[in-house]
Amino acid sequence: MRALACAVCLIGLTQSAWAEMRDEEVIVGGKIVKIAVFDTLEIMTVGPSDYEKMQVLSGADVEIVALTGDAESVALVGQPIVVAEVTGTHSCEEGDARDYYIVTLGEVPAPEGPVSTCQELAALLTSGAVVLTGEAGETWNWAPGTGWTAPAN
Repeated sequence: MRALACAVCLIGLTQSAWAEMRDEEVIVGGKIVKIAVFDTLEIMTVGPSDYEKMQVLSGADVEIVALTGDAESVALVGQPIVVAEVTGTHSCEEGDARDYYIVTLGEVPAPEGPVSTCQELAALLTSGAVVLTGEAGETWNWAPGTGWTAPAN
């Protein structure tokens, strides 16, 4: 009886962990941005269709933090982009290891980054830039053609 209870518990834990890992798909700038689960990795691909796509990011957990999903946000930043977070990329004494990327969705999708940190950063789309900020005051700016900069805090 005890073995059966342990087996049921293990199956429940496995299913809840697996439920966290599921395929995701959004359309940004006329391109399909898909995060697919493959074994224990998540892989982000971008392309005009499921048959014409390019892998741009992969990691233990890939999440979309922000995107230019409508004409107003594209006009604000200047081009279609996806802000992505990949966790578990390095080690941290405190906090969780995170890498942040801007994926530009031009003719050839291109990730720009990473910004590596041990704290969660929030993304804000501003006029001509994306600003990542953390609770501890960490700030990074990204602008088309300029890339990432860390302003003096």
